[in-house]
Formats: sequence, C-alpha cells, structure tokens
Amino acid sequence: MFFLGIEISVKRFGERVRFKYRTDVFNHIQGRQQRERLTNKQTKSGIIIILTVSVSVSAFENPNVGGPNKLVIPFVVWIFPSSCLRNRDRISELPDALLLQILSFVPTKDAVATSVLSKRWRYLCKMMPRLRFWYERTDDLERFSDNVCRFLLSHQAPVLQSLHLEVNFERGSTMDIGVLLGVAFGLHVRELELQVYSWEPYRFPTSLYKCRTLETLKLGSRVLLDVSFPVCLKALRTLSLFDVSYKDDGSVVNLLSGCSVLENLEVMMFSHPHLGTFTIHVPSLQNLTLISDSEDFTVFVINAPHLKYLNLKGLIDEDSCLIENTPEVVEAHITDVSSVVYENIHGSLTSVKRLSLKIASPLKLTKFNRIFNQLVCLEIHTYEPEWWNLLMLMLDSSPNLQVLKLISEWFRILDRLTYKRWSQPKYVAECLVNRLETLVWENYEGGIEDDREVAQYMLSNASRLETATFSRTDILHTEKRLEGLKELESVVKASNSCQLVFT
Repeated sequence: MFFLGIEISVKRFGERVRFKYRTDVFNHIQGRQQRERLTNKQTKSGIIIILTVSVSVSAFENPNVGGPNKLVIPFVVWIFPSSCLRNRDRISELPDALLLQILSFVPTKDAVATSVLSKRWRYLCKMMPRLRFWYERTDDLERFSDNVCRFLLSHQAPVLQSLHLEVNFERGSTMDIGVLLGVAFGLHVRELELQVYSWEPYRFPTSLYKCRTLETLKLGSRVLLDVSFPVCLKALRTLSLFDVSYKDDGSVVNLLSGCSVLENLEVMMFSHPHLGTFTIHVPSLQNLTLISDSEDFTVFVINAPHLKYLNLKGLIDEDSCLIENTPEVVEAHITDVSSVVYENIHGSLTSVKRLSLKIASPLKLTKFNRIFNQLVCLEIHTYEPEWWNLLMLMLDSSPNLQVLKLISEWFRILDRLTYKRWSQPKYVAECLVNRLETLVWENYEGGIEDDREVAQYMLSNASRLETATFSRTDILHTEKRLEGLKELESVVKASNSCQLVFT
C-alpha cells in the first residue's frame, strides 16, 4: 500500500498558514489536469513529487505575480510505502539537490531551523538557492538585521537564485537595508524582490544599479527611485514596479535606459505627484503591463518596437497615453480606459491578433481610420451604455475576425435605460459574412431588448458561424431569460451548421 503526504505553506496577509494531509495515493492521484507539471524523484523511501499548479489571475491582484496573469503555487508531495512509516529518518537518504529543492519551498526561517539536525543539514542551509525573509513590527529590528546579514555572509551557494526581503517599519525605526542588498549582490543574486512598509519612502541604494547578474527586480510600495544617472543592469529581463515612488521624470528614463535586455515590465501607480511624463523607451521590451489608479495627471509614452503583449488599465485622462512605436503587438488588453484614450491609441494596435476591450464610456467615433487585418479573437465587455457602437466599429474594422466574446455585467445593465437604443446597421460587416466561427456571450440577459436584438442580428448574419454559446452565472429573472433563449432558438440563422449552446 502506498500513501500520499502533502504539505503546503502559505503566507496570507502576514499570517503563515500550513496545511498537512496524508491519504491513500491511488484515490487522489488521478486525472491530472493539463496545467499541472510534475517532477518525480525515485528514492529508497518511495517517490517525492514536486508539484506546481499554474493559476490565472488578474494583473496586480497579487503584486508579487510575475508575467501576465499567472500565479505559480508550489507543493511538495511525498509518496511512500506504508512500510516506511516506521522509520522517521528516511528523508535524510534523499540527495542534496532534492533536499535543497524542498527547502526552497518553505520560509527561510523554517528551513534554517533544520540546521540543528546534523552537520549535513547545517551545510544544506548554507547552500539554499532561494531565500525569503520578512520583518514584522513585533520582532526585534536590530536582531533581525544582524541575523539576515550574518546568514547572507555565511551563504556558500555559487549563485543566489532569489532573495525576497519584506520589511514593515514602525515610525522612527531605521534599518540599513542597503547593506543586506549589497551582500546579496555580492552573492550574484539573480532575482530580488523588495517590499517596504514605512512612513517615509525608502530610497533604493544607487550603488546597486550596476549589478551584472540581476535578472529579475521587483520593487514594492514605499520604495523611492532617485536615479540621477543611467543605470547598468545588463542582465535584467523582468522589472516590476508596484506603487513605487519616483523623484522625477528623469529617474524613469535613467532606470529604463540602462536595462538593455529588458523583456517584461509591470508598472502600477496609485499616486505620482512628481511625474509629468512616464517614458517607456525600451527596444527589447516584449511584455508591458501599465496600470494607473491615481488622480495625478501623467502622460505615459510607449516606444517599444518589439512589444508583443500589452495590458493597459485605468487611464482616463484625454492625453494620458501616447503609443509611438509598437508595430509587433500580438495581444492587447485595454481595461477601464476612457473612450477618448482608446480613440487615440487604437491606431497603434492594428497588428494585434487577440484584443480585449473594456471601455469606460460610450464611443463618439462613427468610423475607425485603421483596419485590424490581423485580428482573429476579440473580447468586448458590454457593461457601458451604447456598447454596441464599439462592437459595430470593431466588426467593420476586423475583416478576418473568427472568435467574438461578449461579457455583460448584470449589476450595471440598468444604467443603459437613459441612453440611445440599438439600431441595426445598414451594411453587414465582412467578418460576419466570411469569417466569424465562434460567438460566446457571457451573462447574456435575454430580457433586455437591446441585447436581444444584437444577438438576433449576429445569428441572422454570421454565415459561417459554427457555435454560439450564451451563458448566465446568476439565477435571477429565470423566466425572462428562458423567454429570451427561446426567441434565439426561433431566429432564422444565416449558418445552417450553427449550434446553439445555453449554459
């Protein structure tokens, strides 16, 4: 008989929570999902599995997430025969490389506690490639600083893969984080994440802007970037700036100009009173997430000739975003931006193949002056009044569109009652006649006449439509919804092969 043991360590809102579970392996290791990745290690004690699960999340819901919309959660899973349960020291038979991988999944403070077991474990703690330290206000600040510094100085791994340092200062307390970071840079750290919570902004040490091994840098709130000269971060590929403060416009320019191989940039800004222009001129940049939730007016200028992925959110001022050079963008998500901003930037998005739009006000344009020839997948949120103006403009401008997804938000639908009604276009868009194959409408409300007429128009004119799916997540207004769905079933469809799906 084999058994499964699982231990998951999670830190949530400053509180560490640990879960342990043990059960019959054959009842639970079945039908692994496509998004799980397993790495097995056969040992005398059984099999140890390092399991990671990728979860999609919205950008900056978790400020520590790297890359667009993905969170990777590690699990350490032991599978062992029941005969091994009598021997408590089987884990010591594992090779060093596997033990180091296991230790990297738990907080460094807990991993260091294993050093009391034996000389071998003491050696392993000094070889850990990933370190995580956080200081809470209830701890002794001076003792914490000394312990971390002493641990880093005794570290013997040839390369420090990552260092996560989180410090929560009380008013009046001080700590020279720069010394700790300097030691880490001396260990050739490749990934650094710094979160500082304090009354006054913490000035990132200028002496650390010349690290040649740093590949990933993540800076959190209350970190101040005062960069009076071009930096030299030749290996930096990923940069995340979450509510970071900037001394002036030049600090942004000097920081980004020294990142010659930067590929991934995430910027979220809550308040930036000292910035007039945030210039992103990075020829190597491929993924950009820019989120603004501030009343301070700043112009974001984007010049990234090799950009592939673009995510913009929260830009509402008329001239708040200028896209000068992005000819290779493949996917773009434009969320909660004003219609004026979208009207200004849509001409720079004509290379996209996948586009998601959530425009914060009705469009006033009657025609786009650019054509989205490459666009094959379009997603539009329909929560704003007269949202169909945007839909019709995009259909007219996207001759090769194959997939259309509409997302309604029922809690804001009533706002539309004071606006103009839907009127059927005089001409049918080319993509409806020749290309569109898939239609998905989430939260479709058949009881709203405008929505019902748009749906009927799509079914009546999409000649190559293969599947039309209408879904609803809430259980309110069931009778009206059923009536609306029955009306759709009775519509004479332009495509004889179209399959209606109601979920």
